[in-house]
Amino acid sequence: MESTTRLDELESSGFIVIPIKGVSMNPLLYSYKSHVLIEKPEGRPKINDVVLYVRDDGTQVLHRIISFDGDIALIRGDNTYSLERVPVSSIKGVAKSFWRSGKENSHEISVNDRSYKCYVRFWNFIYPLRKFWFMLKSKLKRVVKRILKID
Repeated sequence: MESTTRLDELESSGFIVIPIKGVSMNPLLYSYKSHVLIEKPEGRPKINDVVLYVRDDGTQVLHRIISFDGDIALIRGDNTYSLERVPVSSIKGVAKSFWRSGKENSHEISVNDRSYKCYVRFWNFIYPLRKFWFMLKSKLKRVVKRILKID
C-alpha cells in the first residue's frame, strides 16, 4: 500500500484536517490540542490568512500572512517575532476553520467568524508591544544569568 502525504491528500481531495504541533501560533492554536481545516487556495491568499506552506527543506509550516512584496508573502506565526519571506508558489493551503480537542465546550470556529476577525485585528495591532516585551524579557534573562553565573 502506497503512503500518501498531507500535501498529496490536500491536492487530491481539496482539503485536509491537521493536528497542530509547536507553539508558533499560540494563543490561537495550541500544540497537540488544536486542529485546523485547510483547503487548497482559490487564487492568491490574502493578508491575515493562515496558510500552510513548505520551506526549502521540506518542512510544512502554518503561519499568518502579514503582507506581500510582489510574489513574496511576508509571513510570521502569531507567537513569533520575525518575518519569513515565502514565495506565493510555496503556499499549499489556507486555513478555513479550527477547533481544540479535549475541551468540553470545544466548537469549530470559522475564519469568517466575527470574533476571529476581531482577534486577528487586535493581535496584529498589539504586535509592537508584544515584540518589545519579548525583547525586554530576553535581555532581562541574559542579565540575570550573568549576575547568577548560570550557564
